[in-house]
Amino acid sequence: MEIRTLFISYVIWLFFVRYLTITGLGPFGSFARDISTFMLGKGLGPAADLMEDRAGGAAKTWFAHGIFWFIIAATLSFLGMWTAYEPNALHSLGAIGYSPSVAQATAAVHVVTVFGALSMMLMGAGFAMQGRLAGGRMANEATTALIAFAWSAVVAAGLILSHTDLIGESSWFELPPVYYILMTFLALPLFVNHLLTMANSESPVMIPQWFIVMGYAAFIWMGVASMFLLGGENHTLSWLLVKVLFGGWLLSQALGIAHHVIPSALGVPLWSRSLATLTLFGTFLTFSPLGAMASVPTMGAFMQAMVAILLSLSLVPLIATVVNLTKTASGRVMESYGVKFTILGVIMLIPISFGSLFASVSAFGGGNELAHIAPTLDTLALWGVIGMIALGSAHMLFPQVTGRDLFSCAKTKMTFWFATVGIVGFGTSQFIVDYVNHSIGAADVSLALEEAGVSAAGVGDVQVFAAIMFYGVALAGVFAAQNMLQGSFRGTLLSDSAPAANVTTSQMAIGGTTSIRNLLAAGAGVDTVLTVDGGSSAGRISLADITPADEAPEEAEVLPEEDEEDEEEETAVVIPDNLSKMLKGELVELAKAAGVSTAGTKSDLIGRLSA
Repeated sequence: MEIRTLFISYVIWLFFVRYLTITGLGPFGSFARDISTFMLGKGLGPAADLMEDRAGGAAKTWFAHGIFWFIIAATLSFLGMWTAYEPNALHSLGAIGYSPSVAQATAAVHVVTVFGALSMMLMGAGFAMQGRLAGGRMANEATTALIAFAWSAVVAAGLILSHTDLIGESSWFELPPVYYILMTFLALPLFVNHLLTMANSESPVMIPQWFIVMGYAAFIWMGVASMFLLGGENHTLSWLLVKVLFGGWLLSQALGIAHHVIPSALGVPLWSRSLATLTLFGTFLTFSPLGAMASVPTMGAFMQAMVAILLSLSLVPLIATVVNLTKTASGRVMESYGVKFTILGVIMLIPISFGSLFASVSAFGGGNELAHIAPTLDTLALWGVIGMIALGSAHMLFPQVTGRDLFSCAKTKMTFWFATVGIVGFGTSQFIVDYVNHSIGAADVSLALEEAGVSAAGVGDVQVFAAIMFYGVALAGVFAAQNMLQGSFRGTLLSDSAPAANVTTSQMAIGGTTSIRNLLAAGAGVDTVLTVDGGSSAGRISLADITPADEAPEEAEVLPEEDEEDEEEETAVVIPDNLSKMLKGELVELAKAAGVSTAGTKSDLIGRLSA
């Protein structure tokens, strides 16, 4: 099957979904919404009553399942790296029947990491974000939460199947094609739920919402395209499926979450909506460089050139993403750990994408000269980029759907540093291992060493160091899981009504001009007052909560400018020295009086008040 036909069908399907979403399915819109609502609710019969249909319930369930698979996936990845150095490390488990081959262990890691850990965490973040931007909740929370258990069961089945002889040789799609078709059927009601939520909302569709919806459309296309694999091995189709899996699904979900987490956590709009739109279209209309392990043995010169052009063009939206989000953060990264995780993942996107670009171009119909670093690039893309953004979404959005802060700021710090040091340490050392082993294993080098009577030992010690470094990612998953679990029961309440379904930004500072759409995307609500300091468009715009009508003064006395300045000086807030001994509620009231953001943990409030 030609790649042109496959890619054209993919693009047409995406544009069709976008058109139907904008037009609301035309004259059939009302009928489709009624049928979809019935099928997601009463159509399930008694199963619809198994889960509580409350705001935030779906996102909380998916986050819980996702962080569970995160620990398992990181642990299996660590074991795979360790056994690469010591192949007999797990032979003692053969007594209980666990003795997978290298191919089986790799297939298990791929299934659990992609479809279990990262997909479920990003999907949970998507539900939390969609509920906040579209009126406070998903169209159906109970069914969405119920599907999380079915999804986890399918992932567990894939983990078992990957240890059998049913696996194939297609990179990232080692299981039988029927498995991925089943995953598509599970994703279909989730896709419909997102569409219903957007259709029932009166708010305009934001860029992050489009990333989520189009990502689901790409995932559904993968299931349909997988049917063609039932007829036999097709390297071109397998290659394209990997590119859509990494770019159209995982990366699009991660970028959508990143475009929401950073502005929402910092209380500022996106720096450039134009760059965000460029990222949206560029992500789906180009071949993602991520997924460098996939290869096509033979391909014509024309198709090689076309694929190389589309792979190169994919760097444009990725660079636009990094520029847009870093400018949006604009020196305020340290205010939130959710932003720290996300920004780190976004920044790592650039070097990993450039390396994956060269490896992907070499693997598509070429000599595949960079095959020795392709697995490392894919691992960094999954854990360094998408994994860090997923952890950032958990630290930002999970407290909003539970109504409670994470339990411990210390565990949050440990999660961040273990994940950061683990990813950077693994990437640096593993690249050394890949290049040295590749050089020593070359035919001419091996012949020269043999003639010289020299025995090359390789870089086994560095391989051990790389595995130990990656173990930090597994520990980060454990700390994050503990923090989320304990926080959901014993964390500090965010408000008197939990969960916080639709949190409106209380304060915001904006330089220059902006638009209503950007303010809404940043978390502004209808009960927000805009105050322009300086009286010109070049001044600064600040947002603060509006005073309730019953508390507003009946009469406002107009004072001279000098009296107003004197009054402001007299009512200046005095920051006490014993901030650490104050309760969080007292710190929140003090922050409101001082005119600083009240979001975040107790340590975040102390840091802002002390600045």
